[in-house]
Amino acid sequence: MTMKTRESFPDLNQVTGFTTDEEKFEPFGWYKNMREHSPVHYDEGQDVWSVFKYDDVKRVAEDKDYFSNAVLIPDILKGTLMGLDQPKHTITRSLISRAFTPNAMTSWSPRIDSIVAELMASVRDRSRIDIVHDFAVPLPMIVISELLGVPSSDRAQFKEWCSALTLAPQENTPEEYMRVYEKQVQASAKLVSYFQEIIEVKRSQPADDIISDLIQAEEDGYKLSSEELLSNCVFLLIAGNETTTSLITSAIYSFHEHRLFGTLYKQPEFIPSGIEEVLRYRSPFQRSVRKVIQETEIGGKKLKPGDYIVYWIGSANRDEEHFERADELILDRRNNKHLAFGKGIHVCLGSQLSRLEAKAALTALIQAYPDMAVDPLYRIDMASSNVYGLRSLPVQLGQLHELKEAN
Repeated sequence: MTMKTRESFPDLNQVTGFTTDEEKFEPFGWYKNMREHSPVHYDEGQDVWSVFKYDDVKRVAEDKDYFSNAVLIPDILKGTLMGLDQPKHTITRSLISRAFTPNAMTSWSPRIDSIVAELMASVRDRSRIDIVHDFAVPLPMIVISELLGVPSSDRAQFKEWCSALTLAPQENTPEEYMRVYEKQVQASAKLVSYFQEIIEVKRSQPADDIISDLIQAEEDGYKLSSEELLSNCVFLLIAGNETTTSLITSAIYSFHEHRLFGTLYKQPEFIPSGIEEVLRYRSPFQRSVRKVIQETEIGGKKLKPGDYIVYWIGSANRDEEHFERADELILDRRNNKHLAFGKGIHVCLGSQLSRLEAKAALTALIQAYPDMAVDPLYRIDMASSNVYGLRSLPVQLGQLHELKEAN
């Protein structure tokens, strides 16, 4: 397996030159340099284009006439929103989006609060926790499991499978690519087998959940095939937890980094705008990929059909031309038009759910432990090069505070 074929994916570690987790977690100096000196960049070795400025990133993300979403992804996800273009994308999205309306998501707030309360109770007598393992992983996994209608008790297994599907090669070698490929194939097979059993049960015994809704849903005479149903169950399981896990973890890290716990404890009304600022400041997905389908021009550079283009969301969200004091985390930033959840027809369906979960978790943690602090001996440990997030985040809780009556 070689890098120069269209059957393999460009090695973005080679594009960036990053080798350590610390470099991957703090790519913002490199972004700035690229915006200033090579905002539309062609990497000959990887045969891939990159764009770094806000306007270019936004265009690639939302311009469906020139850029295709059907890029190299695991086979199990090819029939999902992640790998579809128009018109199939519109039909599939319409079917799935019925479960993610604003009213539907808001109705989940009490259950999300209940899950957060259970997680808080489980750590009440501890002086040290891991934000990732104790909060950022279980909360969204329980929520999306219940939304789908699958047992949340299987969440440890779900997380293992999801992590395998979002793996990226850590080295530019055939052996490493084969290792990742084999893990993805194994995880896909297990997820398919798992959801096949769940779907068969729900065909005869539908319940109030997304899988049952998708089985019965029809749009303009179109219903999801069995293969599409399976693929989208897997996609929703992954999408429903990876982004929120990253958001909660990055928020705790960033608020600690800027000594904002005390401010947020006294003024919890800033938590929603603080979440938006974390989405901008440390976006859960730092980059995504499209394939050029019509010849076009960006920044004076001509791109031809078949070219791959990486659009760096994390760079766009630090573009000084669109965000004043872009490298600062400002809790009450106004007009925060970040691109963390995408743009156009590919904007994230679960963005409101992710915000609800993050708000509930962060409010509870900060109100209970406003003097918590990241372990001073902690070293950056990245979870994956595909998702911007930490594998662990040990935190010393400090003194327990009673929750305010208002919360």
